[in-house]
Amino acid sequence: MRSLHYHFSEHLPDEHPRMKRHFLNLFKTRKKVELREGIMSSEELKERVISIGRGKKVDITRMAYDGMAEDPPIAVKLIDIGGDHFTGKIINVDRSISESQDTGIIYLKGGGGTIDFRYADGDIMQVDEDIDEEIVQQRNIEGVREILDALDLDEDINISYYDKNEGGVINGTGKLIEKNMESGDFIITLHLINEIKLKKIIEVPLNLERDEILDLEVVF
Repeated sequence: MRSLHYHFSEHLPDEHPRMKRHFLNLFKTRKKVELREGIMSSEELKERVISIGRGKKVDITRMAYDGMAEDPPIAVKLIDIGGDHFTGKIINVDRSISESQDTGIIYLKGGGGTIDFRYADGDIMQVDEDIDEEIVQQRNIEGVREILDALDLDEDINISYYDKNEGGVINGTGKLIEKNMESGDFIITLHLINEIKLKKIIEVPLNLERDEILDLEVVF
């Protein structure tokens, strides 16, 4: 038994050197991938996303294979921020409205659902908080109230408001059909949204205080 043990331990390393080297290579650390010029580092990207925060709408600009910025940027709502990635819900207000009227028809390009972005992928050039967020902060409630008060029922209007469910601005054309200046409630019908003619006229109830009305005007 002793001689067999000695033979095994002494000769195995010399007889199988390739097997040993191959086994050890599995545990070698991969070399760090060099970022292309203009790409955010994983640390910069993570800090930027965290600083903006969950629930905000952002535009993500990626670098294409040719080194140019992809246009247009991807518009997403940040729904999860993890340790090695973040998740965004793709914003496409136009498509959502169209599909809500007829699930068999798609009027515009663009996808839906969610997408994961890994900090270490090395293809994101910048992440900007969407301009819609800034517009909402700057809205003039009293100005819109004055316009609403001056409007007559069944008058043709253009309206711009922020859709909280979709995370995007709706620019619509339609009519004012009801209003209550004491409560701030009013109802509009829309036949055109973001330059898309709707298959069916939709009715939208709004409130001056609760909803984020950005602009309201009469159509001459």
